[in-house]
Amino acid sequence: MRTVRVAGQDIGRTALRKAPKFLAVVLVLAVLPAAEAGQASGGPSGEAKKPEAKSYEAISLTGEKLVSPAADKAALDRLAGARLSTAKDPSEDNFIGLGRSAAAAGRYREAIKAYSDGLARYPRSYRLLRHRGHGYITIRQFVRAIGDLVRAADLAKGHPLEIEPDLVPHAERKPLSNTHYNIYYHLGLAYYLAGDYPLAEQAFREGLTWSKNEDSTITVTDWLYLTLRRMRMDQEAREALSAVKWRPKIEESFGYFQRILMYRGQAAPDLMAVPWEDDPPGEKKANLLIRLYGLGNWHLWGGDAFQALGVFETILKEKAWWYFASIAAEVDAAGLTLTNPARASAADALKTWTVMWNTYDLGLVYSLFSVNPAPTYLPPEKTGVIEGLEPLVEYHKELGFMLGGKAQDNRLRLEDVRIRTFAAEAVVTARWLLDRSVGEDGPVRQGPVTFVLVQAPDGYRIARARFADE
Repeated sequence: MRTVRVAGQDIGRTALRKAPKFLAVVLVLAVLPAAEAGQASGGPSGEAKKPEAKSYEAISLTGEKLVSPAADKAALDRLAGARLSTAKDPSEDNFIGLGRSAAAAGRYREAIKAYSDGLARYPRSYRLLRHRGHGYITIRQFVRAIGDLVRAADLAKGHPLEIEPDLVPHAERKPLSNTHYNIYYHLGLAYYLAGDYPLAEQAFREGLTWSKNEDSTITVTDWLYLTLRRMRMDQEAREALSAVKWRPKIEESFGYFQRILMYRGQAAPDLMAVPWEDDPPGEKKANLLIRLYGLGNWHLWGGDAFQALGVFETILKEKAWWYFASIAAEVDAAGLTLTNPARASAADALKTWTVMWNTYDLGLVYSLFSVNPAPTYLPPEKTGVIEGLEPLVEYHKELGFMLGGKAQDNRLRLEDVRIRTFAAEAVVTARWLLDRSVGEDGPVRQGPVTFVLVQAPDGYRIARARFADE
């Protein structure tokens, strides 16, 4: 009897006639390029084999490539000068200057490389670690950021306060921040974005002890307030605001102070979504995004997750992904996906599946895969097909997935996605890419994948998935 191979198994014509309708659709249309491209020797959890030129600075939690806009001539000239200076004199200061110049030009991966090259020469430099930690936050590598900033805090102990110079000196004022403050401020941010609010609180409170001006105090107090509200410590959050004067002298932190006015009831929440006259000309977008993130949180505190998600998505539509407000909005939007997974269309379901992989959330396995028919899944490291929902859950547990998810730095995305919709099924072919080291020039594992999704009462669910590696 003639057979057809699907997912590594021989299926005869009789079995084909008895197969569920959605599987017959897949077989008849022969839309399983993943099965033909290789014998499933790779997939989202496989080991990388070859380098891949990266056309992005970062990958979002939803799998979007994040690319910087073209830098202006001044930023590019400054970067070129920093490269020459570092080549001539590879000092700690010059490596920092090179990294900061690269970041200012939107080249965050080059910035991280500069800090890493500097650390190879100056392995105990808490200043290089502080800047690389900041860079890792920008490209959504929160675990690496925490590692760098915790080590920076340890190495900086016992050292006196050091003013951190501005990359481009201001003619009318002195630099506002110092190294110790920036270590703890960014460590608090990394913990906050990773969802570890108790440690974020500790870091922000330590940052307050190193704050030497009202701008720094306003900024770290704002994030401390958000952190305490996340832990439902509302009274402590209100008390934290006492660190901020009622009429402070501000040089930079306008958006953060405007959020604090809302927290205190001195500014209506609706004002967070409109321009303010006192925003400096070059900071209008940044301050708007800061205010909007506060507004999104205000909706969360009121129990309106739908409105909150709308505000976070408004922030993300601005495509200003390098701002902390955008990073936080992305994290919170992904978090809301975990509690209310989108499956109205096959495209929605695959976007949610990508969030599942980038957050290691085990709960989404239950939400995304079908129950009837039982799902089948062919990953690279198994000798055969995983059949059934509970075995599939156990497989993801072995990979480190957990209920509620966790911070981790692997980033997966889909590209070249083609969706073919039938009566009650959808067949999707795509390419998957898994980057285990977004900030470095490491390899990116990739290959074709095929999904079969079926319509359930609550939306599309994945019934079949097969990965192959190139």
